[in-house]
Amino acid sequence: MINKMEATGVDLFYDVHGDEALPYVFLAGSQGTPSYSDRLAGLRDKFSEVLKLASADFQSEIGYEVDAPGAANMTVATNWVAERFDCLANTLEMPFKDNDNLPDEEMGWSPERSIKLGEASLVAMLAVVDDLR
Repeated sequence: MINKMEATGVDLFYDVHGDEALPYVFLAGSQGTPSYSDRLAGLRDKFSEVLKLASADFQSEIGYEVDAPGAANMTVATNWVAERFDCLANTLEMPFKDNDNLPDEEMGWSPERSIKLGEASLVAMLAVVDDLR
């Protein structure tokens, strides 16, 4: 996969995960990478704001602690890709059990909610696509 990324380049990277500890939907970004810039910050902010509008499950208040500038773990895919390709890179974290901001006592987090979050993610991608390289 890295060879294909090197051959074609990367403008947007989206790594989708499930978090076992935090019961929220949130983004973990590449803010601590050495070459994080105002351009990438603006793309990330726009992406996050549109995702918040497109998905009732997504929020940006609770998530992982943001790495200090230059202190990112570069073995994390989002950080490595952002640094290597100077692109918008985020990890989307979803809860395993339920979203505390919008609990569903009957179903909890479900495949259907994941599908809706995927659709909302596409809306956010479309909002930034013209600003990518």
